Amino acid sequence: MKLIPKNLIKMAKRNLFYFLSIFFIIFLSIASVNARAHPPSGMTVDYNSSTDILTVDITHGVEDNTTHYVISVIVSVNGSIVQSHAYTSQPDIAFFTYEYTVVTNEGSTIKVTATCSEGGSLSRTLGGETPGGGIPGYIGLYLVLSISVITLLTLIRKKLKTV
Repeated sequence: MKLIPKNLIKMAKRNLFYFLSIFFIIFLSIASVNARAHPPSGMTVDYNSSTDILTVDITHGVEDNTTHYVISVIVSVNGSIVQSHAYTSQPDIAFFTYEYTVVTNEGSTIKVTATCSEGGSLSRTLGGETPGGGIPGYIGLYLVLSISVITLLTLIRKKLKTV
């Protein structure tokens, strides 16, 4: 009976480690391209009291702005909804601007909420940001997945060194 030399076993385990590393890198790359459902990533709100024009700049990067888009924008003044707009697409695949006529009194609080067609929303209050309370979109998922993969690969590498 012929025994397999230890250096061949080490080499096979090392190759397995490299294969798993490349597999997880490719998996994360593909997952980040396909899982694009997310709320708008940015929004600025500006109100011109002399013209009563509310300008809302929204950043929502998508691959196809007819299937994944900002589906609604709701404008509230002092907690009461004054306008609600529904959309079937967004004007651009990354950045666009909507303008609304909103009559307010001096000192009013204007809140704008943009909602994604595939889930999630982003709100801004004129002069500040409404606290979200969490990690937006898939960033939290990617963070947990990345840490798990790094930990797994580190453990595998340590086990290979002991063999």
